[in-house]
Amino acid sequence: MVSCSKGGAPAAPLQPSNPCIVNGIDTCAASKVIKASINLNQTFQTIHSFGASDCWTIKFVGKNWPEAKRNEIADLLFGKSFDANGNPKGIGLSMWRSNIGAGSFEQGAASNISSDWRREECYLNSNGTYDWTKQSGNRWFLKAAKDRGVENLLLFSISAPVSMTKNGYAFGPDGAEKGKLNLATGKTDAFADFLTEVVKRYNQDSLPIKYLSPVNEPQWDWTANSSGKASQEGTAATNEEVSNFIKAIDQKITNKALSVKITASEVASLNYMYQTVSDNPLRSDVVNYSWNPASSGYIGNLPSMEKAVLGHSYFAQPNVSGLVSNRVALQNKINAVNPTLNFWQSEYCILGNEDNTAGNGRDLGIESALYIARVMHTDLALANAASWCWWLAVSPADYKDGLIYVADLSGNMGELEATKSDGLIYKSKMLWAVGNYSRFVRPGMKRVSAALDSYSNAEDAAKNLMISTYKDEVNKQVVIVIINMTTAAQNINLTGVNFVSGSVKSYTTSYSKDLSVSSVSDITKIPVEGKSIVTLVGNYQ
Repeated sequence: MVSCSKGGAPAAPLQPSNPCIVNGIDTCAASKVIKASINLNQTFQTIHSFGASDCWTIKFVGKNWPEAKRNEIADLLFGKSFDANGNPKGIGLSMWRSNIGAGSFEQGAASNISSDWRREECYLNSNGTYDWTKQSGNRWFLKAAKDRGVENLLLFSISAPVSMTKNGYAFGPDGAEKGKLNLATGKTDAFADFLTEVVKRYNQDSLPIKYLSPVNEPQWDWTANSSGKASQEGTAATNEEVSNFIKAIDQKITNKALSVKITASEVASLNYMYQTVSDNPLRSDVVNYSWNPASSGYIGNLPSMEKAVLGHSYFAQPNVSGLVSNRVALQNKINAVNPTLNFWQSEYCILGNEDNTAGNGRDLGIESALYIARVMHTDLALANAASWCWWLAVSPADYKDGLIYVADLSGNMGELEATKSDGLIYKSKMLWAVGNYSRFVRPGMKRVSAALDSYSNAEDAAKNLMISTYKDEVNKQVVIVIINMTTAAQNINLTGVNFVSGSVKSYTTSYSKDLSVSSVSDITKIPVEGKSIVTLVGNYQ
C-alpha cells in the first residue's frame, strides 16, 4: 500500500530498524518451553482425506503442457516419496476432485462466461451422443493421481449440461427463476443419467470414482453481471431441489449397479449449514433439512449416500472470534441433528471477509501459509472435519487461490493465451502448509486429544500457538501438527506419548523451509521456529 501526506504536514522521522527482526521473525526473543499434553485414548473423528480440485487450469495444463512439467506438478500434488535427505518431494494428497463440465467451452464467447479459462467442455453433445475425447486434460491428472496412489477420486458438477438448462447457459437465470436450479422442466432424470454415465465411463477407463458431488454452492445465484457476463459455471438450488435431485441420482446408481457414493451438497459457507439465513431460508439450515430423519428432505436413508455433509469455509473467519464460533456452532448443530454424520470441508481458498487479508494478490510466502494452516486447524480441531480440501490445485492468477502457480514463459501472471501450452511453475508456501497435514495425516488416522498448557482457550491459541494430534493404531504412529503464528520461537515439552526411542522426526514449513526434515533428540524441548508450521512424526509403544 502506498500512502502520501496532505496539507504540508512534516514527514514523520524514520525509525531505526530493529536488528532482531529477520524476515519477520524475532530472533532475539527468548524461547519459552510450553507443555503439550497428548491423550491417545481420547479420540475424535477418523480422517478421510486431504485434497484439492482440478478447476480450471488443469484442462490446459493437463492437455497441452510438456509432459515433464505435467509430471512435475503431479509429483508435487500427489507424490509421497522423499529426497536423499529425507525431505518430502510432494504433499501426498489423498483426495482429487475433478470437475464434470457443462459445455460452456464449446459455446465459446456465446457462453457469456468471460474467460475461456473458466469454461468447461461437456461429454454430452446436444444430439444426445457422448464424446469421450473431451476433458482430456482433466483425465490426464485423474490418471496421474491414481498412478501415484491417491486414495479417493471424486467427480463434482457445478451446472447441468447447457442443453438441459432453462436459459441455455451454464450459469443461473435472472428474473423469476433466480435462486432456483437451472434445469429445464422434465430434465431431472436426464441430468442424473448424464452424471452417472460419466462415473460409469471413468470406471471403465480404470479411473475408479469413489464419490459424486452433484451440486456446488447452491446458496449463490450464479447470475450474470449487468453486462450479461458471468465469471464461471454454476447454479443455485433450493434445499428441496437438491434433495429431489439426489434421490434421482441415487436411483440411477442403484439401477446401474455403480459403487459410487453421493456427497452433498457443497454448502457455500458454514453458517448456511447450521442456521436459517433470514434472506435465504430455502437454501440454508442444510444440516437440519438434509440430515434430520424427521425432515421432508432427509437423504440419510438413501443407499448411495456418503454419511457426510459437505461445506466450504469461505467467508467464515472475518476475525478470530468468528473463526472459532462458526466451527463450534457447526459441530454443535451436527451433534444435535445427527451425531453420526461426518463434516467434510470440501473447498477453501483465501477469498473475502477474511481476517486482515484478502484474496487479491498472489502470495508465495509464509504469511498466507500460516493463515490457511490456522483455518485447517480450526476446521479439524473445532468442527471435526474428516476431510479437508483446497480449491484450485493450480492457478494462473494474481490471487491467493492456488497451491501451485503457473505463469507464461516470461513470468507473466493471468489467464493468458501463452500459458495454455507451456509456462513456469511456482511452488507456494501454501502448498507446503497443506502438506504439513496431507503428507502425514493419512486416511484412517484418528484425531486424539491434544492441549497446550498456555493456550487452552481456542481464540488465544488461534492468535498464538495451535496443536492437533492424530494416531495410526495399526502402525502405531503419531502425527502432531503445531502452528506458531507468533514471531518468537518456542520449545514444546511433549507429554503423554511413549515414543520409540529415536523415531521422532520434525518437518518444518517456514520463511526458509518447505517441509524440511530434522531429527528430534529431546521430546521435552522440541524447537518450533517463529512463524512456522511443524509436523512431528513418530512411533509409539
